[in-house]
Amino acid sequence: MSGIDSMTEFYVYENMQLLEQLEEILLSGQSDTGELSQEEIEEIFRAMHTIKGSSAMMGYDSLMNLTHSIEDVFDEIRSGRKLTQSKWEEVIDVVLAIIDFLKDEISKVQEGLFPQASIEELYQRSSNLLKEDIEENISYNTQVDETVDEVVNLDSNGMKIKVFFEDGCGMESIRALGVLMSLEGMHSSIKTVPENLEDDCDGEIAQNGLLLVLENPIDKEAIEKAIQGTMFLKCFEIEEPNENNKEEVAEAEVSEKIEEIEIKEDLNKEETVIEETITNKEETHVLEVVKEESQTEVKENKIEKKKTLDKNKSNKETKNNFLTVNINKIDMLMNLVGEIVTTESMVEKQSQLENFDRDNFEKQARRLHQLTAELQDVVMSIRMVPISSTFTKMQRVVRDMSKKTGKIVDLELIGEQTEVDKTILENISDPLMHMIRNSMDHGVEMPEERKAAGKPEKATVTLEAKNTGGDVVIVIKDDGRGLNKEAIVKKAIEKGITTKRLEEISDKEAYNFIMAPGFSTKEAVTEYSGRGVGMDVVHTNIKKLRGSITIDSESGKGTMFIIRIPLTLAIIDGMKVEIGNEIYIIPSLNIKEVFRSGSYEIVKNPNGEEHSIVRGNCYKIHRLADILGIESKDKNEGIMILVESEIGNICIIVDKIIGQQNVVIKPIPQLLTQFEKVQSYMSGCSILEDGSISLIFDVNSIITR
Repeated sequence: MSGIDSMTEFYVYENMQLLEQLEEILLSGQSDTGELSQEEIEEIFRAMHTIKGSSAMMGYDSLMNLTHSIEDVFDEIRSGRKLTQSKWEEVIDVVLAIIDFLKDEISKVQEGLFPQASIEELYQRSSNLLKEDIEENISYNTQVDETVDEVVNLDSNGMKIKVFFEDGCGMESIRALGVLMSLEGMHSSIKTVPENLEDDCDGEIAQNGLLLVLENPIDKEAIEKAIQGTMFLKCFEIEEPNENNKEEVAEAEVSEKIEEIEIKEDLNKEETVIEETITNKEETHVLEVVKEESQTEVKENKIEKKKTLDKNKSNKETKNNFLTVNINKIDMLMNLVGEIVTTESMVEKQSQLENFDRDNFEKQARRLHQLTAELQDVVMSIRMVPISSTFTKMQRVVRDMSKKTGKIVDLELIGEQTEVDKTILENISDPLMHMIRNSMDHGVEMPEERKAAGKPEKATVTLEAKNTGGDVVIVIKDDGRGLNKEAIVKKAIEKGITTKRLEEISDKEAYNFIMAPGFSTKEAVTEYSGRGVGMDVVHTNIKKLRGSITIDSESGKGTMFIIRIPLTLAIIDGMKVEIGNEIYIIPSLNIKEVFRSGSYEIVKNPNGEEHSIVRGNCYKIHRLADILGIESKDKNEGIMILVESEIGNICIIVDKIIGQQNVVIKPIPQLLTQFEKVQSYMSGCSILEDGSISLIFDVNSIITR
């Protein structure tokens, strides 16, 4: 069970989505002049306004103040403020920094903590973005003050109240309606400046305050007490009607009979109630909402204090992950479940009939199997999400590195709508980031170097995704200087990674050295490289996803990385094979061809290694029984299977092939992970129909053995 309530969950989910959208707009929406379109400006303004409002509702004042400051910036821009290209760059830099900050703080909220990081630096940067010179500000403020003074002098016969809310409290117009509600019944009529509080007048109230003019106020002390109960109240001033007006009112009251006054007051009250009921239904509804919000805010403040006290305690609550799903997929799922229930009842009924009809039973069983397969496909498709969100983050990496390194780089995205399992998407972000940084730092040259080599000053890094069968292939390539095989091998020998000489090492083997832990050809450690961690992270994470990575490079032309990952981590199509007395599973995607016993020949080289020649190609043979250290039924016979991956092709020999079926992948039980060969050559396990556990081979590990 999650440690946060449903309102907080929705707050986290909604605002994280908005921040992702904002980042995508900022990174992909800029024109050649650095400007954003009017539509994109409006989107950014609306998103920041939404985040501000929801943060204020939750009581996260720092986040509300920060988003309010950037909202003001885009409010000016959408109102026609023109910016230079350099100013646009500055605005986008600040907004991206704010987005990063908000993501970190909202992540804390998801963990059950209270956002309390300082916003001072970012708030100052945001507030100073579009500031005019001091004279213009002074002139503007003077005009505002004069306007307020003129308003204050209006309706001088009433009691004037000037209310100021705390700086950055947010939703000032809603809070102003709350003040009106608290004064209900303490006057005969009331006027406000701004006049219509239901309009978006937050900025005006925040700057000039709220002016109230009350006719016939009943009791100054009661009014003061009511206003003092307002949340986020900074200060207020009360100016009573002048003495001359009081005397005139007193003489008028003396000249009238008490009975007439009482009748008129009763009639006025009834008329006021009827008029407000008929003409101000919307305002009444708003006031009710304000009353509910006021009660909610008091409750939220108590929660805030409790969270603040508990902020240093360890928090191990489970995070909730949300997934946006197309409604059509849900409809398909519901229809399939309905059909399965119907077919299941038919199968059960058929098996209970006295006159059992085997043909009908098999027909209904096949239909049930078909529906189950369709159900599996739909459920899997629900978990599939576009890779575009992860690709967009890479634009940020390229942008930031370009500014810091002085390299001019264009990131080209291809196939960003390719869908992958959500679990894979969450785990592929870090490897992609390291590889893009690697291309930017090691591969792409400085503009002067590119120009001298006859290349355009602007380099291109391409990030491409595509589906091939049951895999997703991600390609990262650049048009930089390429990998230096000699330098890589020299460093590998120094690090003790290999003892071979340069002439004995193939290009592919040399390129794979860069993924070794601690390997780097950089002489000095920089912000981006030199520690030999990046590509090691890539290799480790890709291996966890049951994927593979291959590297190709040409000196002076560039480097290409190809990552192949299964579309989903949950279910695979596998071939069940028997080795000794145990059943194992080989992923069908890795199987290229199967040879029956006696249909192939085995030759041995001088080192005693076994090979087989298939259609003119020589493949190395691995006997899985020998790899696992178990006794084979017959060493002279067996089924040979040609398996393949981007790393290479080899032949493996098993005792027997049982059959092919879809298997659900489960983590290897903790008890089995202590065995070295299980850790080295297995990627998971599955539960078979008889309840036994079958281990799944990692073909890449066998090929690279």
